[in-house]
Parts: sequence; C-alpha cells; structure tokens
Amino acid sequence: MRNFSKFLAAAAGLACAASLAFAAQMDQTILGKSLTVKQNPADATSRKVTGVAKDKNAPATLVGDPTQAGSAGGAILQVVALGPNSSNQCFILPQGMSSTGKPFWKAAGTTGFKYKDPKGDQGPVKSVSIKRSPSGSFSIKAKISGKHGIVDVVPPNPGTQGSIVLDLGISPSQVGDRYSVQFGPESDIKNSGDKLFKAKKPQFRGVETRACPTPTTTTTSSTSAPTSTSTTTSTPTTIGTSTTTSSTTSTTMYGSPSRAFLAEPADLLD
Repeated sequence: MRNFSKFLAAAAGLACAASLAFAAQMDQTILGKSLTVKQNPADATSRKVTGVAKDKNAPATLVGDPTQAGSAGGAILQVVALGPNSSNQCFILPQGMSSTGKPFWKAAGTTGFKYKDPKGDQGPVKSVSIKRSPSGSFSIKAKISGKHGIVDVVPPNPGTQGSIVLDLGISPSQVGDRYSVQFGPESDIKNSGDKLFKAKKPQFRGVETRACPTPTTTTTSSTSAPTSTSTTTSTPTTIGTSTTTSSTTSTTMYGSPSRAFLAEPADLLD
C-alpha cells in the first residue's frame, strides 16, 4: 500500500509537470493608446511605425521570456493597417548579440522585457518593450524605421483600423503568450492621404485574428542576412465588426520554454 501511494504521488507530479510543459499559448488583449504609420511616399526608407498600448485595467498576465536562447526566446512583432490599401507585416526578433556587444533582449527589472536594435543589425525594428507593473498596469511599445530594413506597412489611404501584436517566443511549441493591441473603427482616426495614418484612444480590446506564418528558420546572431516573404489575398478579412476586401501579409526574418511571469491582473503603466 505504501509503495502504491508513492506511485500515485509520483504520477500526480508527472501529470502536473506535463500540464505546465505543454500549456497552450493564449491570446491576451491589451487596450491601445496610439498607432502611427507614416512615410514620404517617394522614399521607402522614410517609413515609420509606432505602436503604444497602455492599459491600467488589463486583465492580462505576462507569460514568456524572450531573453532565452534559440527559438524558445525572442519574439514576433506584427503590424496590421487596414483600408483600401491594407498591409500586414511580421518581424521575427530573435535573441542574440548586437554589433555593440549587447543582447537584443534584456529583462526590464522584474516588470518585463525590452528589445533594442539601434544599429539595425536585425532589421527595421528599433525597439520593443512589454511590461506589467506591480500594480497590474500593462504596456507595450514598438518602434519601426525603414532606415534599417524593409518596411511594407504604409498608410492604407485612408486607414480604417489597425493593430499591433507581440508574440513572445519564436518556436511554435513555445509557451509564451500572444498579445493583441487593437485599434478598431471606433478609435480617433486621422488620415493624410498616403502620408499618414494614425489611430488613437480605442474604446475596446480585441484579438487580431491574422496570424504570422510559422518561421521555418530562426537566427541567434546579428550576422544573418534578412529574408522576406509576402502574400496577397482578396478574401475578405475582419477585425472586430468591420470588413475589408484585401490584405497583404509580409513576413520579414532578421536575424524548454517556461511561463516566466504569472500574476493577477491589475492596472497600467506610466
């Protein structure tokens, strides 16, 4: 009987470990603050994208660790801009060492993570951060510049809505979660032809349903040459309650998982 009890205890422990190891990735939603897509139409290197989410009441937890080596770490950043000329681009951001000798991904104290690539070693994404404050506030920030790589996201002329998504971990089997920041049609939207699209102060959270293609290769250093793929479809796609008749997806590749942060929801960042 004693041996049987020990067997049951061991089996329960293994079952618990297995459930953690194979926990499914979750979609979590963060309330956005602003999304800006701008360019000089005559100069592709002038393209800039800035996305900010600040959610004081986010029901989200921080799950994943992009500072890990290999495909267990890193992240995938996605930007969607919808309108008559929609665009959707994914950027793979692996962990590794930059040309300045610093890691691309670093912990931001105990509250989150930061990605920095000011020299453009891995492409046009200059910086990304994801944080959850002790009070429960949640923030995501991303900056992209065409000066350091191909940026296919442009003002949809006119733009109707958009989103940014941060997927923690590159491997399809990773446990890091997917964070969607949606700027729906209820947002305060500004358009200036093919020069500017800006959406701010959305009223609702939402999940971006377009998923980035699964990476076939990943990099862990800054010496790999970037590659990109893109597809275009005329099948109607939707975010929230609106519909558009075309979308373009571009994946730009530059360059055992655990849930690093688990906490109860709370309020957002500075």
